[in-house]
Amino acid sequence: MFQSEDREPTGRYRAEIVAGEMRQKSHQTKVQESLDEGAARGWRLVSATTTNAAGSYVTGIYWDTTPER
Repeated sequence: MFQSEDREPTGRYRAEIVAGEMRQKSHQTKVQESLDEGAARGWRLVSATTTNAAGSYVTGIYWDTTPER
């Protein structure tokens, strides 16, 4: 049902994992790039969640790749 990153989606949904360190402000930039890319492809954002552990952040982004179905 869910596809991982680095492949074109074959199913309806796609999940991405974005990781980075807030101290270097890399995480926020990576998340924004992922959101911009999905929006440019016409995907609908289903959910996003962020977890923090000792300054490292991980965000899961879930897309509906065929919102018109």
